[in-house]
Amino acid sequence: MKISRNWLNTYLKSDKTDEKLVDLFTQLGLECTFEKKKTLSNNIVVGKVLSCTKHPNADRLKICKVDLGNNETVEIVCGAPNIDEKLTVPVAKIGSEINDFEIKTVKIRDVVSNGMICSGKELNINDEQDGIMILDNSFKAGTTIANVFNLEDDTLFDFDITPNRGDCFSHLGIARELSIIEGKKIHIDNYDLKDNNFRTSDLISVDINNDEICDRYACRVVKNIKVNNSPQWLVNKLSSIEQSSINNIVDLANYIMFDLGQPIHVFDYDKIKDQKIIVRYAQNNEKIKCIDNETRKLSNNDIIISDSEKPLAIAGVIGGLNSHVDESTKNILIESAVFNEINIRRTSKKYDSSTEASKRFERGIDSSGVIYVLDKFCAILNDLSLGEISSDSIDIYKSKKNKKKIKFDINNCNSFLGSNLSNREIEEIFSKLNIDFKNQLNDYKCFVPTYRNDLSYEIDLYEEIARVYGYNNIKPNTQFTFPVKSFVVDMNRVDNKIKLILSNNGFNEHYSNSLYSLSDCNVDKSYKPIKLINPLNQEMKYLRNSLLPGLLRALSFNEKRGNSFIKLFELGNVSSCNNKNFNKSNQFKELMIVWSDKKMKHWNHSLYQDIYTIKGEIEHLFDMMNIKDFNFKLNKSNSLNLFIGKEKIGYLKKINNDIKKKYNLSSDAYISSIKIDLLNNFYKSNHVDYNKINSFPSVNRDISILVNNKFTNEQIENVIHMNGGDKLSDITLFDLYKGDKLPENSISLAYSLTFKSNDKTLTDIEVDKFMTQILIQLKDQFGIVQR
Repeated sequence: MKISRNWLNTYLKSDKTDEKLVDLFTQLGLECTFEKKKTLSNNIVVGKVLSCTKHPNADRLKICKVDLGNNETVEIVCGAPNIDEKLTVPVAKIGSEINDFEIKTVKIRDVVSNGMICSGKELNINDEQDGIMILDNSFKAGTTIANVFNLEDDTLFDFDITPNRGDCFSHLGIARELSIIEGKKIHIDNYDLKDNNFRTSDLISVDINNDEICDRYACRVVKNIKVNNSPQWLVNKLSSIEQSSINNIVDLANYIMFDLGQPIHVFDYDKIKDQKIIVRYAQNNEKIKCIDNETRKLSNNDIIISDSEKPLAIAGVIGGLNSHVDESTKNILIESAVFNEINIRRTSKKYDSSTEASKRFERGIDSSGVIYVLDKFCAILNDLSLGEISSDSIDIYKSKKNKKKIKFDINNCNSFLGSNLSNREIEEIFSKLNIDFKNQLNDYKCFVPTYRNDLSYEIDLYEEIARVYGYNNIKPNTQFTFPVKSFVVDMNRVDNKIKLILSNNGFNEHYSNSLYSLSDCNVDKSYKPIKLINPLNQEMKYLRNSLLPGLLRALSFNEKRGNSFIKLFELGNVSSCNNKNFNKSNQFKELMIVWSDKKMKHWNHSLYQDIYTIKGEIEHLFDMMNIKDFNFKLNKSNSLNLFIGKEKIGYLKKINNDIKKKYNLSSDAYISSIKIDLLNNFYKSNHVDYNKINSFPSVNRDISILVNNKFTNEQIENVIHMNGGDKLSDITLFDLYKGDKLPENSISLAYSLTFKSNDKTLTDIEVDKFMTQILIQLKDQFGIVQR
């Protein structure tokens, strides 16, 4: 939100620099930046066009002789269609700058031009750019344009206001915060209206159909107005915060909103059917054409302002084209109201109409200021002699809101903040915040201003005390005590370890959306997805029941862009309906890893990804996590289940062709899923096994066997391990052969066995004993034939 310092000065002036104010506002919790706004150069002056003749070498250009005052007359080439002699115009003299563009003497079609006659757009005074700006002939030649339009240097603060601070969405709101910084009261004008002998209540009736949709509604009629251009001071005010001028009535409504934070709406009174205003919910499929020329179809949770026949505006969001103020308007109805913020937010989001008004209504409006807003609007109309104001206003305030009362204990506050504030210091802070109070020793009853709708509980007052006193002024404690029970197990310890291991092994971490379409949810039908009541769109109707769709989409994206060697992982929560009770849900954390079945080209040897390398990477993950008793077991669907002991924690499998086709994958892909909640039971972050580095050479022996193919490699390796003694460190299956030359149902396997000792170099005799025992057991259990 943009705030003009000159505008802020009308409430309270500060001697502090812009940099210092930005720092102090930020310390108060209102983060902001600033930008210097320079007024027009003194070299941009009023000029009188003495003559205007056609350019000899161009059909659309004219040569103008312009009096710049002080006996200075120049020739300027101008192409504006509305340029003519005897006009008073703004002229940028040689050496001046307009929008960082320096004006120089130039030759245009062989004629020298000594300056530039400017449009309002070029000077940032208005949005007119179809021709040059024409000034009143009463202005004296040579007068600076800055003086003509009362332009001043300014500073534009840009605040990033948090949603809970709706009271700061105005110059008045920021002025209140500035008063905390300065320790001074702000200046607020009171208005005595010069009214007329007719009553608003005789000219209009107001009916609020539901108390819940509108806390307060006030309006006033003004007759015989004149809609035209705004006075220059009003244009300057809006321009200072980068708002465009429309007409005097609309500009004044916008000025009040940016000044006081209360949006107001002005209706053309004569366009209101039967002089009735009805605040109600819209009917389903009811339509309104808005001032942006868009026709919107309404639903029954949209609040509208209507007359006896039709909608006039979407309350708090946008006005209707059938009741807006234009040049033909003679009488107006000024509305100041407080609408239900929840409905306003839903409506503005639904129609993608986040207006300046809706932003303020969404965050809550101070209902106590509704009449003051009307009075200020009408008082300025009086000053401008723009109409006749009614002697009264309609004010429907069905449930008047008193100041919220909050109990406050100074000892609890000091204990919570770690401060040592006295009663006098606390009371000074309350005074700066305009919080009234009554106290008995350290117990206070605080009465919160109605504009602070974000303060409801005692702890909210602690936060106010801290930000006004200054977070930097609260001394940190170097010693503290806490119960041992406050130590809890870090549930993310496994996550961090997994991320480190996989990232170091060439994997990239992926983050996918937690909302899925039904098509994505059907990829894994093991878990029934949870449907959202109010989805963002049709593609985000369900909570994800698997991490797989997001990863496959990323795999496909990379594959289409020529990335052939892809390894991705994701850690995240997945949700599903309870199988026994669909009104309940289940959630667990999952690690999912995906690989593409391709190779990485290399001049010496290419790297392949297949089921064997993938299985090895999972084994490496668990080895690095120091998890023992991990194993794979083949299931009926030819995928591998992952076990730790007897506990199944996940699986490893190949993606089927239907899913590949759905996600446009050309290569084979493998996935592994691991339930982190189960893995947590086996991971011990402080348990590490260290092995002494072996300084003695190892002994390698190979054996080749012929065995019935009904036996698995796992069974054979287990027997070798059991009989290889404590010196057998590694077993590698390096050859597998099936062929016609072998006996029926037989297979040839070749293993490489590594023996080593940390104490000495093993002798052949010692190794031979182990090898003999291994072969005996293989023959006894599997009937192998040594080859």
